[in-house]
Amino acid sequence: MPTKKKKSLEKDPCWKGYEQIGMKKKSGKEVPNCVPEKKDAKKDK
Repeated sequence: MPTKKKKSLEKDPCWKGYEQIGMKKKSGKEVPNCVPEKKDAKKDK
């Protein structure tokens, strides 16, 4: 029986404004490593 909690890794597993950069281990499981999306680098200079 499928559950609503499981998300397909083919879809974006991260929240809006975050992007997946590989996978990491958390509590012995592989989970997506979501980091904030980078803004335009030219604005920082």
